[in-house]
Amino acid sequence: MGRVVEKVVEVSVARSIASNQCISLFFIRVVGMLWGSQGVSAAEDEEMATQSSYVAIEPALVTNYGGPGRLRYMSVEVSLRVSGVEAENSVLHHMPQIKDTLLNLFAVQTNETIETAEGKETLRQQSFEAVSSVLLEEEKEMHLEDILFTSFVVYR
Repeated sequence: MGRVVEKVVEVSVARSIASNQCISLFFIRVVGMLWGSQGVSAAEDEEMATQSSYVAIEPALVTNYGGPGRLRYMSVEVSLRVSGVEAENSVLHHMPQIKDTLLNLFAVQTNETIETAEGKETLRQQSFEAVSSVLLEEEKEMHLEDILFTSFVVYR
């Protein structure tokens, strides 16, 4: 009986040591991953700061357009491509003014200006110029790279 108890204790101690080794290995890996992620070089940090990102204007911009007569509506989902985290924060800070500018631009459109792909592209370029002027006026620096219409629906 004593021999069986010795074997059980021996197996139990071996399992405990193996378990502790696994836990130690796990913590070493976690610490290594955390340490490795903290060791971002200045060049990598700068690259991340200037990398393009997208800021979606939410919810979709919905406005009536077309002048007198029957009411017509458009719903446009817009995303802004900006360069860097600072530009993203700037766009988010000025989002109310950007939305207002775009809604006013969309409201003066006519069926003729938005019926064709060329008309929508012209509207996209006008939108880019309008948002750029808002950001230049407010920030004196503009990091807007592009404006994308991710959805464009017209209700006539």
